[in-house]
Amino acid sequence: MHIALAPFGLQAGVSEDTLLSASDRFEEEFVSKQDGIIKRILVKDGEGGGYTDIVFFRDLQSIDKVVEAERNSDVCAAFFSIMDGDGSHRVYEVLKSYE
Repeated sequence: MHIALAPFGLQAGVSEDTLLSASDRFEEEFVSKQDGIIKRILVKDGEGGGYTDIVFFRDLQSIDKVVEAERNSDVCAAFFSIMDGDGSHRVYEVLKSYE
């Protein structure tokens, strides 16, 4: 399993309510249809100015396929357009999980 962390801020004038609505649409219309995504979590930092999308993937190939699909998706473009960030993400391999 691999985890992608994508930190971002919001564009000027974009509210958290707008973010949550866009995130819901992104989840329903794109993420839920992607094979290889296990789970997605949207988090906010303790200071309230930064956010991170945390996505759990089955494997590295799933990440590559999803990134490619994002390039051709209007719902992804709409979600990403409210973000202030460079669109980069970091990928981590899960070595062990404790639940």
